[in-house]
Order: sequence, then structure tokens, then C-alpha cells
Amino acid sequence: MMTLHGADVYIRVPQTPTLPDQLGPFKLIFISDRGTRVWPPPAPEIDISDWPRARYFSEAEVTDKQVDELAEAITGLGLQWTNVQKLFMIDGSNAFSQPY
Repeated sequence: MMTLHGADVYIRVPQTPTLPDQLGPFKLIFISDRGTRVWPPPAPEIDISDWPRARYFSEAEVTDKQVDELAEAITGLGLQWTNVQKLFMIDGSNAFSQPY
């Protein structure tokens, strides 16, 4: 069975953004840049692009509406998100990759 548990939110910003640890049912797990985790520290020395990905995840199943509300909350912080990728689990296993 496939269940929805979170979202990767791609944000257009020139540096690693400061984001809330919790938004609704979602906890901020990490921020990555081009597949490399840059938050939480320590982070490797890399050139930061202007399109980091913030992974927000919930242990409990969430709804499409809650993912929409997550994107709206990011907008409410004054940030421009460019893409939201939903994160699904299949029979309790991640159906998405982890950063380096």
C-alpha cells in the first residue's frame, strides 16, 4: 500500500534558507543542495546553488491538502517555492531517495 508522508520543497533563494523545524504535521528533516545535505550541520564545503531542497516529513500519513498547506506556509514565510515533490512510502518502506 502506498501512503503519503511528506514533501521535498524546492525553494528559489541565493543561500541555505532558515526554515521552521515544524510546519503543521511536518518536521524539517534536512536541506540539501544538488543532492548534498547542507543542513543540519556539519555540511561539506560546496558551492551553494540558488535552488535548495527542504525535506519535510511526517511519520503519520498526511493528505494532499496538508502538502498544499505546507507549500502555502513556505510562501507565507516570504519564500518562493518552485516545485513540490510528494514523498510516498510503499508498505512501510521509503519510495524516495536520501541525500549524500
